[in-house]
Amino acid sequence: MKSLKCPKCGGTLEAIMYEGIEVDRCCQCKGIWFDSSEAENLKKLKGSEKIDIGHLNTENLTETETLDTNIPCPRCGISMIKMFDLDKHPIWYETCPQCQGIWFDAGEFKKFKDNFSQPKLLSKAIRVFGLRK
Repeated sequence: MKSLKCPKCGGTLEAIMYEGIEVDRCCQCKGIWFDSSEAENLKKLKGSEKIDIGHLNTENLTETETLDTNIPCPRCGISMIKMFDLDKHPIWYETCPQCQGIWFDAGEFKKFKDNFSQPKLLSKAIRVFGLRK
């Protein structure tokens, strides 16, 4: 099997395991490639944020980098779709429309996971307004 290349910096992706789930992390920029459903499965596992050893660098983002739409999927090579998660930690990430994989830049998986660890807005409203008996 040919090694995967980072869609952002061209570095080699190395396979890493956490609780039996294998993901691919860039040796250079520390971004992470998740095959279909791996991010969803890992976000539920305690301590899985440890696989994200990089730090989100928002200082060097330019408007063109943020809106770049020609980022190739490391698995199948087609252009990925830019997604925006507007939550506690707003993040941009890429997803492949063909193989359903997800690319997170360094530091984004930690934020993605933390977005789902917080109680949802409806749950907070119910507690705040005492709507449960």
